Amino acid sequence: MLTASIFLNGLVFGLILAAPAGPVGILCIQRTLSEGRLHGLLSGLGAAVGDAIYGIVAAFGISAVAIWVDEHKIGLRAFGSIVLLALAARTVFGRQHTTAPIVRGRVHTGSLARDFASAFALTITNPVTLITFASLLATFGLTNLIETKARAVALVGGVFIGSLVWWLAIALGANLLRPMVDGGSGNGSWMRYISAAILTAFAAWALITAQLML
Repeated sequence: MLTASIFLNGLVFGLILAAPAGPVGILCIQRTLSEGRLHGLLSGLGAAVGDAIYGIVAAFGISAVAIWVDEHKIGLRAFGSIVLLALAARTVFGRQHTTAPIVRGRVHTGSLARDFASAFALTITNPVTLITFASLLATFGLTNLIETKARAVALVGGVFIGSLVWWLAIALGANLLRPMVDGGSGNGSWMRYISAAILTAFAAWALITAQLML
């Protein structure tokens, strides 16, 4: 029963980690609208895997990794900001599929791996995720309960599934809006520019906070 309870707590943790509006959320929505729900889902999957890895570090008490993340948090934030700027530039200048009406069943598979990797990189280069996870463990009183591998696995599995459920909901919800921004109405172009501006703002914020850590 305790293992099941820890798994349910992990589900809640996954939702809490994924829910705040951030750059990955913007990417998931923008990619779903411009290229289809599969691209949004792969972006969300990358974020969920990143959350799960930080969950592994916290749940299994891998102190060496936690220390390394803490020591390199400035560099991680700087790298994450570079990734954000590159994604913002690609959003504006890269090839977009919203210039033509939606073709049902057609999937542009060329960038699926890149979608996964970029979302994963953004998640794993954000050390705040690890700090938040450790805080949640303490807040829910689970720090001393993760004593066995089975419980740690249950927690990490819950985090992964909870995060993935959130991104699945985001991608499917955004997919319902595709007809409004597709078909040459011009809304797709505005969406690209807005997404790029938000990603650039997140990049600037990451750089500023990295400087404050010096």
